Amino acid sequence: MKRGRRVGALLLALSLSLSACATTGRGRGTATFPVDPQKAQALLDGLRESGAGRKALRGIATLSFDGTAGSVRSRQVIVVEMPARLRIEVQGFLNQSLAVLVTDGERFELFRAEDRSRRSGEVYPGLLYEVAQVDLTPAEGVALLLGLPPDPPGLLLASAAGLDDGGVRLERVDTEGVLRQRIDFDVQGRLARVEAYEPGERLLWSAEYRDYRDAENPGFAYAIGLWFPSSQTRVDLDFKHVEINPVLPDGVFTLPPLRGGTAAPRVGVAP
Repeated sequence: MKRGRRVGALLLALSLSLSACATTGRGRGTATFPVDPQKAQALLDGLRESGAGRKALRGIATLSFDGTAGSVRSRQVIVVEMPARLRIEVQGFLNQSLAVLVTDGERFELFRAEDRSRRSGEVYPGLLYEVAQVDLTPAEGVALLLGLPPDPPGLLLASAAGLDDGGVRLERVDTEGVLRQRIDFDVQGRLARVEAYEPGERLLWSAEYRDYRDAENPGFAYAIGLWFPSSQTRVDLDFKHVEINPVLPDGVFTLPPLRGGTAAPRVGVAP
């Protein structure tokens, strides 16, 4: 199909009304009935508004990694700052640093305590995949850890449908009318799941959000589950302690010179 015909068909579908576009069920529920377009847009706008005030995170999480390379359980100190600053520190039984990955958005540094190896360079899209079989760019990883779906420019809201569990599913397409993102909200209007697609509706990754605690950081999910079909990898994060928009000390997203086997100073996260 030619570009002009695809775009024309897409615009016609949108003009007829989002509510006419129920979607096929995947993931957490089945889409069963159309949803009013104004409600759909309000959910998306609310997600963006909550995200506008969430710029950084510092916390401690238990990570479970299951993939073709094996299974790993670890304690991690996680610090992120929009748009693409990231610090992941893997800790051992006595809270010693086993590995640290940092990026300031432009350059990265990776330290491994086992052999005291150290690597650095310019950030590239496949960095997290190479290091941890996580098929995300650093910017996507930061957004998802903050509970915000990545928001690529040019996506259009194409359909909205109710789910059989009371939630709502939105689908966003590119200017060619190709599905690129699916977002599920729970019955309370909170983010429940995000899926990213490439042309051909091949799933790139999915992220699930659970364990919302209204008394602590309202609107933040303390449990995040990530799935990456390309590497058959499942990553589950359970946050034990979280600070939203903390004041971060200088040097969090860089590593100092090695001294006596220590990779980097602690970043002030409460145990």
